[in-house]
Amino acid sequence: MQNRTYPSLIVFLWSSFFLGLVFSCAEPRAPGGGPQDKQPPRIHSKKYSTPNPSINFKDNRIILTFDEWIKLQAAYSQVVISPPLEKRPEIKIRNKSVVVEWKEALKDSTTYIINFGDAVRDITEGNIAPKLKMVFSTGPYLDSLSCSGQIVDAETRAPKEEVWVMLYQNLADSMPKKQKPFYFTKTDKQGNFKLEYLRKGRYRIFALEDKNRDYKYNQNNESIAFLDSSFQINDTIQPVFRLRMFQEREATKVLNSKLERYGALKITLNNKVQSPNDIQLLDAPDDFKTWIEQGEDTVRLYFDGTLSDTGKWSFVIQNEAEELNDTIHVKAKKRSEFIDEASNLVWNQKSKKTVTQGRRSNKGAGPALLQLQDTAVILQHPFEAMKLYFLRAIVEVDTSQILLLKDTSISVVRLDITETVDSLTQDIQLDTIFKTVLQDTFLPVARPLIKVQNHLKLDYLWQIDAKYKLMILPKGVTDYLGLMNQDTLSRIYTINKKDNYGTVTVIITGADSSLQYVVQLLNSKNNLVQEAIVQDSTQMTFVYENIPTDTYVIRVVHDKFPNGRWDVGSYDKNRQAELTTTTKPINLKPGWENKMELNLKPVPLENTQPKGRSRQEVSEEEEEVIEEKRKK
Repeated sequence: MQNRTYPSLIVFLWSSFFLGLVFSCAEPRAPGGGPQDKQPPRIHSKKYSTPNPSINFKDNRIILTFDEWIKLQAAYSQVVISPPLEKRPEIKIRNKSVVVEWKEALKDSTTYIINFGDAVRDITEGNIAPKLKMVFSTGPYLDSLSCSGQIVDAETRAPKEEVWVMLYQNLADSMPKKQKPFYFTKTDKQGNFKLEYLRKGRYRIFALEDKNRDYKYNQNNESIAFLDSSFQINDTIQPVFRLRMFQEREATKVLNSKLERYGALKITLNNKVQSPNDIQLLDAPDDFKTWIEQGEDTVRLYFDGTLSDTGKWSFVIQNEAEELNDTIHVKAKKRSEFIDEASNLVWNQKSKKTVTQGRRSNKGAGPALLQLQDTAVILQHPFEAMKLYFLRAIVEVDTSQILLLKDTSISVVRLDITETVDSLTQDIQLDTIFKTVLQDTFLPVARPLIKVQNHLKLDYLWQIDAKYKLMILPKGVTDYLGLMNQDTLSRIYTINKKDNYGTVTVIITGADSSLQYVVQLLNSKNNLVQEAIVQDSTQMTFVYENIPTDTYVIRVVHDKFPNGRWDVGSYDKNRQAELTTTTKPINLKPGWENKMELNLKPVPLENTQPKGRSRQEVSEEEEEVIEEKRKK
């Protein structure tokens, strides 16, 4: 009986093997081994695909059959149908074919384009079917006109990739916010685009970084670009555009506020702003004093005076230019408690925090008044002032308590501070040695103001490769709350070599003498190094001497709204963003001098082909004649 079971077992095993073989063949997979497949999938020449292009198209789907197994990747973001359908079509794989199917009626006598982007790939190596598109018309002929161009960032001039470029037949300004476009396409990695198979007519062009994928401009964080008037497309005018993209600026408002401690209110805004010109405390006592420090999108309000220790304080922050007018309510804190606490605080270099004095973990901490640098020895620029930063704003300095020492490698020689400091008045009217940062970061406010700074600068004719020690003896500096340093504050500076720096010279031409310009030197991190405002000039030369080795660009803002900064545009006001002109990157090496030329002549937003006539140069009568000739 046992021997009879073996044939059954053999039959079962062979059946399982064949069933597994059949099911493994049902799903295509990438073969293992062999040479790498570098060929993209192609339309199969002997198997059925919807004729491409097609006219008099009446079907509700298209089929494209390829010469190998394929897959779809991000199909619903990559596949674009223009003009757009009301409902999203179904996109699927059937064997070696891509099928796009829809359930709505198409427009009469209209040319449709289906761009597949990077969606169709082979299953082996993911090779992309390049420039794959399907074109068909529901009428007897294909529209054949086009327009093209590039979308760039309005501020940096960098190309904008994956941006929708849209055309509207309805010329109303509100169309980008209310309706889907009639034609649209996406930009490539270089920001270039081409809209093809267009019919003759007048259009409005609009570019959108569509965050919610609804083909409408309806979110504040969506960047836009537009031509400020409509344009004509016909047999002789097929425009080329260069549009500059920007994100519109909302009215400035307070996002949140926090009383970090007594005397320090941090206000976070939704925009990068210039300093508010009016900050005041409601019902403030006569002895109340305020200071303001400006960050990119934050404002710090420092204050002191006789205030209630209970309840809430209310501040009003206003700036007419920024459309800012907000009231801030903060819970009161006691001045006396903070003063007692601050007197016992020290700055811990390791944790980069202020901590209570006397704890074991705080061994080696310095006075809380001083903000320590990352290193004990600071590499100092040979032609710039030494800087010493503090945790709180300084309002008084006793120069008799400031020492500058030079290390001669044999002995330490004290330099007479009176040789470099002429005078230092009680209200911090500082000379060229201790330079105030008032004009840069601290601005007057509505209440009586004590001039304030959070760092000191010391100018001196530094000796290359030498070491200097800057010391502030006890009670040398007083902060805005009346607290003094109780210990000696010191820093060691090593003067860097001049050979480690270079020079950049830029010659700027093509300026309009009636306009104001902001000339900026930016480093590789896009941080502002130097800035100058220029007026009444058609040509100018800037020499940036002794700057650290880095990669720089010179950017010039065409300051049409003369406020010393770059301003974005407004779609509702039909206003473009201010122009910027930028040099190519400048790779500055040690000891080098780089020279650049920059022409500020603006590049027009629209050019036309083939004869280059602008749309203003082609009258309506000429357009009618051209159309009659085309029909004949």
